[in-house]
Amino acid sequence: MTSTAAPKPITPTAFPAESGKNLFGRTSDFLLLGGGTLILFPIFWALPKDLLDRAAVLTWMTLIAHAINNPHFAHSYHLFYRGFFRKCFSEQYPSAWRTRYLFAGTLAPAMLVIFFVYCITTGNSSLLGYGVNLMFFTVGWHYTKQGYGMAMLDAVLKRRFFTEHEKKLLLHHAYAVWALSWLISNTYAWKSEYWGIPYQSFGIPAPIRYAAWAAVFITGARMLHGFALLLRAGRRLPINGLVAYAVSGYIWLLYPDPILALVFPALHSLQYMVVVWRYELNVQTERVHLDEGGNPDETPTAAPFSLGLRMALFYGIAVGLGYFGFWYFPETLGRWLPGTLQAFGGGVFLFCAWIFINVHHYFMDNVIWRKGNPETGKYLFR
Repeated sequence: MTSTAAPKPITPTAFPAESGKNLFGRTSDFLLLGGGTLILFPIFWALPKDLLDRAAVLTWMTLIAHAINNPHFAHSYHLFYRGFFRKCFSEQYPSAWRTRYLFAGTLAPAMLVIFFVYCITTGNSSLLGYGVNLMFFTVGWHYTKQGYGMAMLDAVLKRRFFTEHEKKLLLHHAYAVWALSWLISNTYAWKSEYWGIPYQSFGIPAPIRYAAWAAVFITGARMLHGFALLLRAGRRLPINGLVAYAVSGYIWLLYPDPILALVFPALHSLQYMVVVWRYELNVQTERVHLDEGGNPDETPTAAPFSLGLRMALFYGIAVGLGYFGFWYFPETLGRWLPGTLQAFGGGVFLFCAWIFINVHHYFMDNVIWRKGNPETGKYLFR
């Protein structure tokens, strides 16, 4: 007999009373959330520069991207679009969240596609090149906001919560660092190429850059003062999360090293995947538990073999989607539309695909990991 009862709303799972909780482990969380950068950074800095061949590092990081960077993007697509119709139209989600999913999942990618199609059909390579600056703009936001998110996540796991005022101090400083990093990349009016498509910086006037530096120092001083008061009151800090926060902004965005700049995206992707895998492990544990006849009211448990197969499939899907989005699909478009390659150069579809994925990733993550997301809250903190 088919039940006609209304669907049960999704509600966040109550957090356990004990403190000291980690995503996977205290040491592994430290290394993968940001501490690994603190170890690699001095090693790279101390190595003689003539031992670091940029072309060789680029080749290795391109290979590593298939296993880390590209799957990290694909994971966001998998999580975002899984159950997309339910998220957009089911009463399980409040109307505000349904709107966010609809915008990020339909309107935002449609606007990006229209932009690329317009640039290509009109032959406007100059306008197309501005997509690179848009990518850098959103990537900088993503790095700093993800670092802030790691601090908040670790604070919840450790039950070392920040007040709303303290959160604002961290967030305002993160925004200031993000703005400065983007302005620095546009300090001088210079030209370059991305997959053969020319682009140029904006040449930001010096007074604006000085104002950005001042904002970083002022917000940083306010943040440190807030931490001093916090420590004076005897409160403990979520160290792993704050390391992730500092590394994401100060090192990954502000340290000007052309070699390390090739390595940082992989470290950022690892930081992201640690959270995604903990989330997905909790999801699949519940599913295996229910599939094996477990009581829905019990704490979910799962056989390691069944859980391992599901997680292997989850990662395999990400590897496949990553290869499809970054390589197979744009190269196939090039074979279908060879005239476009002759007009713009052989990398035009790779250019569009890479820009699209990076920018759309920003919109999706702004929904998936946004505070108050019903499904994220239910599974991430279990």
